[in-house]
Amino acid sequence: MDEIAELRDALDRLHAAMDDLVVRGVRAAGPTDIAKLTALRDEFRTAGAEHLAEKLSTLVDAVQAGERAAAPALMRAVTTFRLFDRMLTLEVARGALSPPVAVPRDDEAEPEGDE
Repeated sequence: MDEIAELRDALDRLHAAMDDLVVRGVRAAGPTDIAKLTALRDEFRTAGAEHLAEKLSTLVDAVQAGERAAAPALMRAVTTFRLFDRMLTLEVARGALSPPVAVPRDDEAEPEGDE
């Protein structure tokens, strides 16, 4: 699987986890939810999406501590991951719509002269 497909898969899993937390509430988050978010955080950090990983870290820390800041942290993380998703989509679209790069064939190369 290429890097973009792996990121799309991780974003899909994050989307499901975030939707679940939004519906159930952050106070209902258990060890399984924390483990999912932590694994996704590590995956995004490895992929170079440090800003998203940072928002997930803040969310995980707030949920584990039972802080009131967990709900706003969830909304910030959702906003960040949706923005990242849109940026990734635009990058893929740009790559798909850009004209192919012409690579000269060997038989089209200019002959070297003794001029």
